[in-house]
Amino acid sequence: MIEIDPDAQEYLLQGPIPGQSLTNSKEAPYAWEQPPRYNSVKEATEVIFFEMLKDENLETLSTMMMDGVPITDIAQMLLTVGFQKGQWNADLLVTLIEPTIYLLLAISERMGIDAELDRPEDRDPADVANDEEAEEDIELNSRPNTSTKEEVFKAANVNPASVRGLEIQERLENINPEEIKQSILEKRKDDTPPSLLSRPEEN
Repeated sequence: MIEIDPDAQEYLLQGPIPGQSLTNSKEAPYAWEQPPRYNSVKEATEVIFFEMLKDENLETLSTMMMDGVPITDIAQMLLTVGFQKGQWNADLLVTLIEPTIYLLLAISERMGIDAELDRPEDRDPADVANDEEAEEDIELNSRPNTSTKEEVFKAANVNPASVRGLEIQERLENINPEEIKQSILEKRKDDTPPSLLSRPEEN
C-alpha cells in the first residue's frame, strides 16, 4: 500500500480534472493550445539568447548557478515557461534544450561560475566513476577549455559571422562578471535578516 505524505494530502484534489481542458471556453484558449509564435529552431534560439543576455536576466541566472541549481534544470524551467506562453510547441521545446544548455554553459564560463550541469542522482554510476578517474589526472582548480562559444552557435545553427551571431558574441564578451557578482552580493546583504543578538534601535 502506498503511503501519502500528510502534508501533501490537502493538494491531492486541487489538480485539474481529467478532460477539463475539453470543457474550457473555445473563445479563451490557453496559450499552448494555439499555434506557437515560433516554428523554427533558429528563430526561437535567437529569442532565447537575447532574453537570457539581458542584464536583469543575467543576474537571475547567475544567482541560480551560484546557488547550485543545475544548468539542465534552469534550461528546462526557461523552455517550459516559453511553452506555457505559447512561444513554441512541445516538439520544438525538445530541440531547443541543447542550444539553451550550451548558452548557459557559456554564461557560467564568462561569469567564472563552476556550475553544476545536472543533478548527481541523475548521473550514470559508470560515468561518475570515469569522471573520478579523470579528475586524478587533472590539477586542482583547473578548468578544461570546452570552446563553449563555438558549440553555442553550432547547436543553435547560428552563423557566428552573421549580424545576429556577431551581436550574440558581443553581448557575451561584454558581460561584466565582477559587476554582476557585486550586485548579487549587495542584494543578499540587504535581504539578510537582523541578528537576534543585535541591539534594538532606541526610540
